[in-house]
Amino acid sequence: MKGSEKGEWKQVGENLVRHAGGSYYLRAKVGGKVIRMKLDAPDLRIAKLQRDDRLTALRAAALETTTSNVRTMGDAITLVSDRLLKGAHLEQPTVEYYAALIEILRKTLPCDLPGKSWTATQAAAWWKKIATKYAAQRANNILSMARRVTAALLECGVRLDDPARELKRVKILAKNLSIPTRELIDQIIDSIASQGKRASKESAAFVGFLAYAGCRYGQAKAVTWENVSQDWITFDSGVRGSKSASQRNLPIFEPLRKVLDPLRYEGATGPIFKLRSPRIALANACVRLGVPHLRLHDLRHFFATFAIEAGVDIPTVAKWLGHKDGGALLIRTYSHVRDKHSLESAKKLV
Repeated sequence: MKGSEKGEWKQVGENLVRHAGGSYYLRAKVGGKVIRMKLDAPDLRIAKLQRDDRLTALRAAALETTTSNVRTMGDAITLVSDRLLKGAHLEQPTVEYYAALIEILRKTLPCDLPGKSWTATQAAAWWKKIATKYAAQRANNILSMARRVTAALLECGVRLDDPARELKRVKILAKNLSIPTRELIDQIIDSIASQGKRASKESAAFVGFLAYAGCRYGQAKAVTWENVSQDWITFDSGVRGSKSASQRNLPIFEPLRKVLDPLRYEGATGPIFKLRSPRIALANACVRLGVPHLRLHDLRHFFATFAIEAGVDIPTVAKWLGHKDGGALLIRTYSHVRDKHSLESAKKLV
């Protein structure tokens, strides 16, 4: 529904809305399109009955047209893959991640089995294997993709029930993050830079940029000198020109400026970092210093902790990181930092 219409409609059931004038409408996605159809129903009970009849008929018609080739589990997976990956306005890392999830489905689901024959018992047995084989977040994402497949089977009229409906997501336990100190980060950067290899200086700068800009690896690879002004770095998200495209600005504070200034040159253009990845350099530095292994993503954790401990408020740190929840995720993830900061703040109340 368009933004101007939202106030005129109220969701009153699954695939069922009511207009401000009192009329009930079926609203569902069928054949890849959103259908809104008026129902001749005097009350909600009758509307639900009519919704079920109309929806069954629409899905049956869809099965005979655009999705008439969907019969097996494999057919449904292909339909989901085509809709999700072809022509979608997604960043390349997201496309690759979705493609990996779809490939797991192809390897673990009975692709040759007719979609109407996959039972809830078989779905539960499949989920038990997935949930024990993969990490919680990965398993849950695989389940979400599987539910797209069963939704496609429903939409195409291959079946009337969802065998994956009762499958429960794996509970994600809070991680005990091991956050490096600023002293250790600076030691790692110095250790990498001192190796005297061709890419040592750039590797050190890359690690420093990830630590003091708080961005993800893919964002660091994509940032160009055109994104850098005297005081700000602009990070692009989504596909430029699409609805998902957005930007966020990060102020260049002193530690980040010390990373960037040696890299600047007159008329600098194009990507800041041409190095493929500083991952190996980071791993080797940890070994040389005798400290636990750090991932590139741990540098983002460091930035969040560093900013919070420095007294930057949670909503601002969330904005710098590109979070759109106002800081809810930060509060959950870095509660240990928040508690420590609260104790230090409490000492000021005298």
